[in-house]
Amino acid sequence: MKKKIKNLFPIICFISCIIFVIFIGYQIYREPYQEADKRNHFEDRLIDDYMDEKAQISNEVPSEEAPLVEYQYSDVNDYSFRGYIDCILVIDKINMKKAIIRGNILADSDFNLSKYYFVTADLSTTLDGNYIIYGHSSQTYGHSFNRLDEMNVDDTFYIIQGGTRYRYKVESVNRVLRSKSETYFPQDIGKRVTLVACEKSLAPGYSEKRIIIVRAVQMGKERA
Repeated sequence: MKKKIKNLFPIICFISCIIFVIFIGYQIYREPYQEADKRNHFEDRLIDDYMDEKAQISNEVPSEEAPLVEYQYSDVNDYSFRGYIDCILVIDKINMKKAIIRGNILADSDFNLSKYYFVTADLSTTLDGNYIIYGHSSQTYGHSFNRLDEMNVDDTFYIIQGGTRYRYKVESVNRVLRSKSETYFPQDIGKRVTLVACEKSLAPGYSEKRIIIVRAVQMGKERA
């Protein structure tokens, strides 16, 4: 019996090591998702405050949140942003609900985008014209504009600003190099929304990532 146990001991140790490595690997894999989920919960509170018009939105991390750790491949740093919530973007198809942050100066927009989580509105555009929203294709699935590449012509979404819900239908989806994208951002085209993010990976035949440009036309509005 002792001999059998002695023979099994190396096998048990090997299996235990494999289980331990798998467990650690899974935890490392899950860290950015868990952190991004924390950000989503925080942003949900910001959106609730905006919708309820209850309180002034604070740019500070809530005191009950645990200290954050920065990971190389995730949307982590801190929860702060510069500017204010201009409106709420909701795209049911890709399960996304984001607060659109509008900075006061260009440096604010750069700061917000540097977080790789927030999406931010162009300083010079409004819902009366071609309202441009920038975001990153996050490395964490389902966060920021990570799933923007799933949008197609005729898909719908809406934006809530104040007490009004604006409905939109996608009229074009383009993938172009940044250096050749200027013509895809016309200003005098009526009430449109343009969503912009980089592709997550290089497309065949290109030496740099293209940007995804999703443009939608306003279809109507109603009370939110």
